[in-house]
Formats: sequence, C-alpha cells, structure tokens
Amino acid sequence: MTAAIIVVICAVAFTYIWYGHRARRRADERLGALIGKTTVVEPREEPRRAIRPFPRRYRAAAPATGIVVGGALWLMVGLPFEVAAAAGVLLGVLAHLIEDQVAGQKTALIEAQLAAAIYLMVGSLRAGASLLSAFESALEEVGPPLRPYFQEVAGRIRLGDDPRAAVGDLQVNIPLETFRLFATSLAIHWEVGGSLATTLSTVGQTIRDRIELSRRVRAQGVESHASVAVVLAIAYVLAFLMWRTNPDRMEAFVSTSIGTAIIAGVIGLQAFGLVWMSRLNRSTF
Repeated sequence: MTAAIIVVICAVAFTYIWYGHRARRRADERLGALIGKTTVVEPREEPRRAIRPFPRRYRAAAPATGIVVGGALWLMVGLPFEVAAAAGVLLGVLAHLIEDQVAGQKTALIEAQLAAAIYLMVGSLRAGASLLSAFESALEEVGPPLRPYFQEVAGRIRLGDDPRAAVGDLQVNIPLETFRLFATSLAIHWEVGGSLATTLSTVGQTIRDRIELSRRVRAQGVESHASVAVVLAIAYVLAFLMWRTNPDRMEAFVSTSIGTAIIAGVIGLQAFGLVWMSRLNRSTF
C-alpha cells in the first residue's frame, strides 16, 4: 500500500511538471507565430548580470515545505508514513500556489509599467526624439520594479554598448513574453530600420490587451478558487466533527491499513485537484 501511495505522489509531481513544460512550449510557439518570419537578433548566451532577474522565484520553497512538514508529521506527530507523505505533498502544493500567486502579482505590475512606458516612448518618438531620448523620458515616469532594467538599457546604450545586445539582455533578465516582444521589436528596428513609433504603438496595445484578458480570467477564477477552498475546509471540518463525536471508532479506522490508505488517497487527490484547478484558471497566450 505504501508503494501505491508513493506512485500516486510521483504521478502528481510528473503531471505538474509536464503541464508546466507544455505551457511554456505553447507560449514560445505563440510568440514565434506572432513575430513571424522576421529575422530576430538572439540575446547573448551569457548576459551581463548587473541586476537580478525578475521576477525572483523561490521554486525550492514548495518541495522543501512538503518535505519538512511531511517529515515532522511522521517523526514528531506520529502519523502513518502514507498520511504524512500525502499531507506533505498537499502543503507543498499550497506553498507553490502561494509563491506562484505572489510572482503573478509582480508580473502583472511590471507588465502594466511596461505598457505605460511604451506609450510614453511612442509620444516622444512621434515628437521627433531619438530612441535613447525616448528611453530617458520614460525613465522619468517609470518606477520600480521596471525602472532599474530600463536604466541599465539606457546606460549601456549611452556608454556605447551594442543596442541590440542591451535590449537582448532585457528579455533574459525579465523572461516574460511581453518583454520578449518588446525587445524583439527594438532589435528588429536597429537591424532593418522603419517606423518604430508605429511598431511600439502596436506592441503597447497588444500588451494592454493581454493585461486586460489576464485580469478578466483572474476575476472569473476567484469564484472557483473560493469554492475549492470551501470544499477542502468542509472535508477537514467533517473529519474533526466525526472524531469529536466518536473518537474511538475514528482512531480505530485510522489505525487500519485500509483507513490509512483511504485518508492518504483523499489528501493526494486534493493536492492533484489543486494543481489541476490552478492550470485551468491560468491564462497562457
């Protein structure tokens, strides 16, 4: 029975990794289709790390939380290994969802700042300013977290660095689709020329549409998130009431191998359901 529980846990982890890889691959394909067959200047393999990449992710926090909590429940509380392992997986999933939510809020903030900065740059370009002057005018209005990255690009261009390399490193320091599109547009402009104001205006409108759609998806997902949280809470409340009503029978059920397997399976299914729900409510476009 323990082996079956471990197989279920491994299956949940594999499914989560596979979903993440497929989402990233589809995002790259969509961005490639959006850019088309235009020649793109690739960023350098080893970009200058003058500033920290954004958003900073703590991907090791979720598995560490699951391992620590599962080990504590098994060694210190005395729960069966299957139940402790399933509880560790569930809490690890919850920790990952919290970390992902925080990163999503930071991503939404910096994308909104990028859209505003692009419109400021478009206004400067249409007034006859150069691209470097447009960058500097946008810097006067943009605050953190976007400001340090724009400062680095403008500073490197001002000091004589290759503009294509500077904007190419921008999409490496901020690995988001919106910044890839923005950096690619600037790199293509330096390569082939053309009306940059019109191109950036289209890019800015695309980014604003993405932000608006993401907000709608998150708003519509609040109801489903609340319902899932209520269902999870009801399950544990009912278990607590059953234990308070007849503790001897509940403890006898938990102490059996079948009862332990059922409880561990229920907790594992809850973790799988949370992962599935988070993937369904995520907009990748």
